[in-house]
Amino acid sequence: MAQNLLLVFCKNPQLGKVKTRLANGIGDKNALKIYQRLLEKTAAVLAQLNCDITIYYSQSIIDDDVFSATAKEKKVQYGEDLGARMANAFQNGLDTHEKVVIIGTDLWTLEAQDIEKAFAALENFTAVLGPSQDGGYYLLGLTRFIPELFQKKAWGTDEVLSKTKTNLKAEKLFLLSEKNDIDTLDDLKQHPDLALCIH
Repeated sequence: MAQNLLLVFCKNPQLGKVKTRLANGIGDKNALKIYQRLLEKTAAVLAQLNCDITIYYSQSIIDDDVFSATAKEKKVQYGEDLGARMANAFQNGLDTHEKVVIIGTDLWTLEAQDIEKAFAALENFTAVLGPSQDGGYYLLGLTRFIPELFQKKAWGTDEVLSKTKTNLKAEKLFLLSEKNDIDTLDDLKQHPDLALCIH
């Protein structure tokens, strides 16, 4: 069995379909520009990693994009909500790999060492969480499938992290440092270097 697998969940970059809360403040075109910069940032981080990488697209596989150089596999997410889609991806990943970590593409401050630290922690812990300031999480890592993590959550709300921690009370859990997803105009204002791409 292979050792480390990184799953990357991304939305297909389409006008009006990405960063919709951010678009309320800056418009659809600028929100798409921001999202494309976040995809590029994620791809730059992936290029520094030594692990298997699978990109999961929200709608359809893009053959030639920023992830083509690093992705071992490209797939399409399936399941009726985010929890089901992540559960399916984790189950598939843990069939072939000892340690599986999932991230999204919403972090401007993500670094390769964050993901490396998660895989290292999974040597001694069952689960790893990267908490987000908004009450969710930006990273989840597992050494075995725990179905309740992906059930009975109001995805996208501030209760996801606390409910996930509750599900993991009986497990050895490692917490990474907190980071901030770029979802709203206030989030963007914290990162003027990212906001430059729309000026």
